Amino acid sequence: MFHSVRIKNWKLTLFSLACFLLFLAVCILMLRAAPPDSVEVEDEPVGLKISSDEDIEAFIARCGYAVEGCVSDEGITVPKTWNETYTAYNDLQKQQGFDLRAYKGKPVRKLVYALSDSEDYVTVLATADRIIAADRSSMRQGAQPAPLL
Repeated sequence: MFHSVRIKNWKLTLFSLACFLLFLAVCILMLRAAPPDSVEVEDEPVGLKISSDEDIEAFIARCGYAVEGCVSDEGITVPKTWNETYTAYNDLQKQQGFDLRAYKGKPVRKLVYALSDSEDYVTVLATADRIIAADRSSMRQGAQPAPLL
C-alpha cells in the first residue's frame, strides 16, 4: 500500500538540508528586519505611520515637544556604507526603537523642525508612509544629536 522513498545518496540529503536551513534563516532575517509600527514614549506606544506632514508634527508633540514649524525638508539617501558617524547615529536610533539598517542606500526625507521653547531642533527621517528616525539637536558648535524619546 504505502511506499517509502529511501534516499541513498547522502550528498543529496545534505544539500537538501542545507537549502532548507538557508531558507529558514532568510525567513527569520526578513521578519526581524520589519520596521516597527510604534515606539514607546513614557511607556505608551506612539505610532510611526504617517500620511501627511501634520502626522509628523503630531508625533513630535506626543514626544513632548512643541514646534514652530518645519524649517527644512530635503530628500537624502541613507548611505550604503556607513562611517563611524552614521554607525553612532544608528546606535542612538536603536536606543529609541528605530534602526536604519533596512534603509541603507534608499532615499528618505529629512525634515527639521524648530522647537518653540529653545534654539534646538528636531530632525525626523521619514519614508512616504512612516517615521524611521528622530533626534533632537542644537546648532551650537560641536553639539551631537540627542535622543528625542
